[in-house]
Amino acid sequence: MSDDNRKKQEMTAIQPPEVRPGAVQPNASISRKLRDFYDAVQEEGIPDRFLDLLERLEQAEKNAKSVNVK
Repeated sequence: MSDDNRKKQEMTAIQPPEVRPGAVQPNASISRKLRDFYDAVQEEGIPDRFLDLLERLEQAEKNAKSVNVK
């Protein structure tokens, strides 16, 4: 293998970073912030407008099924 090909392979090879035991992962803060954001969104209530829309959709589906059955 030529030196150029070897250098290209070395440059493109994905090597996992060495992590020392007890060391903080580089993306740990991003992961923590995303989890906090997800938890906050999960705790939010569903807006009344959305609940009303879901009820109307459910009623429309029931009406469509009863028309199709007849």
